[in-house]
Amino acid sequence: MKRYLTPLILLCLFPLSLLLIFMAKSNPTTLTALYSERFNQWVVEKLSQLTGILPFSLFEWLIYFLILMILGYFGLTLYQVAMYPKNWWSIIGRFFLHLLSFASLLYFLFTILWGLNYYKTPLEETLQLNLSPRSVEELALLYDYLINQTNETRTQVFENEDGIFTINETISEIFKRAPLGYAAAATTYPFLGGDYGLPKAVFLSDLMSYTNITGIYSPFTAEANVNVSVPKSTLLFTTMHEMAHQRGFASENEANFIAYLTCIAHPDVDFQYSGYLNALSYVNRALALVDRETLITLNEKLSDGVRRDLNDQRDYWKQYEGKVEETFTQMNQTYLKLNGVNDGVQSYGRVVDLLLAYYEPIN
Repeated sequence: MKRYLTPLILLCLFPLSLLLIFMAKSNPTTLTALYSERFNQWVVEKLSQLTGILPFSLFEWLIYFLILMILGYFGLTLYQVAMYPKNWWSIIGRFFLHLLSFASLLYFLFTILWGLNYYKTPLEETLQLNLSPRSVEELALLYDYLINQTNETRTQVFENEDGIFTINETISEIFKRAPLGYAAAATTYPFLGGDYGLPKAVFLSDLMSYTNITGIYSPFTAEANVNVSVPKSTLLFTTMHEMAHQRGFASENEANFIAYLTCIAHPDVDFQYSGYLNALSYVNRALALVDRETLITLNEKLSDGVRRDLNDQRDYWKQYEGKVEETFTQMNQTYLKLNGVNDGVQSYGRVVDLLLAYYEPIN
């Protein structure tokens, strides 16, 4: 019985996690003040500085190791069943008990290390933004503004021989510059400050693109992991997005908006351009649903360089379309719903509401 004691104790961590989530949902203001802005920020800063010593993503290699361990344990279980067929039920039961207890431990660590941030005070309340319904005309004005900003910053960046936006430095050098955007934004929004480890490149980035994932934050190692095979116009925005997760913004749309704020606040124009371009894409999709004629008219103002970069993004992802991409999109949607993002991937459209509220004066 003693050998089952530890797995059973670990299983108890799952209902404890649910209790913590219930308490967090009941009082987001207290959660934000005590957990997000104090305990979690301190833990993530220290943990990210520790794992930041490594020049590679510890989380990525832990994932590969975990997969091998599970496959190895599964193979061992099958071998034991073959050797001791009379005890098959006990052997298989032990396998699932260990698997569930390990999953319970991981979920508890996820919850305590970062997951409770899903239930913190909404970003619009922190920034005192009014997310009231906006007219189509206001949406069109926002799109026109973003076109102008995107066109302007596009004239100040580098492009390759194909006329596509590029950056003449290594991924490591890009990651070293990324925190400058957060430092600049923190002068207006102090909660964006802090001393965190730098982003990490995913080693198997090309393979990751088949999942339609541009980056992933690891609560277990406090690492902002970035798919570095994506177009540079996407890479910069994704880097700031994953760094937003690192700073406690769990919601995808909030992380997108923080990425935008820190990109346009960045002292370097390439980050600014990436911020405007990606915000432009979000508003483009929103406007296409409500007023396609206005969208077509406004699109005529897009510069040739911006058009080439948007086409480059489209062509890049088109080559990775398929069943794997569909499967991971569905898995991501399920993950978001389980963590309280009711609209799943579709909730990414909320970033447009944040942009409209943020730029209310231009309307």
